[in-house]
Amino acid sequence: MRVGIDAHFVGVRRSGNEQYFENLIRALLRRANGETGYYLFSFRGAAAPLLHGVPATHVPLARRSVWWQRGVEIPWQARRLRLDVLHVPFNFLPIGRHRTVVSIHDLGFVRVPRAYASLERLRMRALTRLAVRHADHILTCSEFTKREIVEHYQLPADRVTVAAGAVDRDVFKPLPPAERAPVEPYVLFVGVIQERKNLDVLLQAIEALRLHLVLVGRLGFGAERVFARVRERRLEPLVRYLGVVSTSDLVGLYNRALAFVFPSLLEGFGIPVLEAMACGCPVVSSTAGSLPEVYGDAALSFDPQSADELTAQLRRLRDDTALRSELVRRGVANCDRFSWDRTAAVVERVYQAP
Repeated sequence: MRVGIDAHFVGVRRSGNEQYFENLIRALLRRANGETGYYLFSFRGAAAPLLHGVPATHVPLARRSVWWQRGVEIPWQARRLRLDVLHVPFNFLPIGRHRTVVSIHDLGFVRVPRAYASLERLRMRALTRLAVRHADHILTCSEFTKREIVEHYQLPADRVTVAAGAVDRDVFKPLPPAERAPVEPYVLFVGVIQERKNLDVLLQAIEALRLHLVLVGRLGFGAERVFARVRERRLEPLVRYLGVVSTSDLVGLYNRALAFVFPSLLEGFGIPVLEAMACGCPVVSSTAGSLPEVYGDAALSFDPQSADELTAQLRRLRDDTALRSELVRRGVANCDRFSWDRTAAVVERVYQAP
């Protein structure tokens, strides 16, 4: 069987969806045998770290326009290579004679429309509807998002399969005690700085408790409003934005944080929750979307619309050493429920289905 995977984002962007797909590709290639040949479509050289010593062929994409790639280049390459399956990571699906699998991570553009620019929202709506109509199968990363897709697009449930996210425990892990102590206690947020992450609620809690906050991630839609609120509340001494950091630096930030807070209005999965837990960092998360599936009984939770609830949970965590230790223990154990190898096995079965 010949499987093509659109990996155009590899080495280009680092947010949750890209991390999910990169880790999935690595797991698929680790499991590869002589019966399946993998072809990775990406920018020249960007996929090289994924290909070292594994049975896959790099198919370079010559142009960076996603319209050219999906409309012309990838369909042409798929015909030339006589692919049996083409798997694309986002909602823009190339059409061809091969079997097509599309990953849809969430329906944020439907459920939280104000968190998207108008043109982006319209584009996502149109492309996702086309992808759902033409794909042979749909993959998503949580039972919550599966229900959303099935209900919104009125699909039979057997057309959508859940392939959950996970965390690389060889990378995200507790550091030795001497490397864990922070200079000053801080709360950590990791993710795209954008409206749907609901950072205003977190800023209100930080203001009430006078805790330090570290923000990590690239800038997204509405980021300027987040920083405007920081200035309006005169929180500059408490809030530090680091941008995108290296994986090793991120592991250190998780390890030294008082807590990782995820206040999102909607998440298709929420990989940073597992990253924090794997590093021994207590998690305080909103109850939105798929997040309860991910954190289980291993986090403090709050209504994403309530800054008071978040403030109360952070106060509990700050003041109760025994609670922090219990959340760390539960968090590490919770990560055992997720595995990239098991996720890859689910995806392989989708590829092999008649």
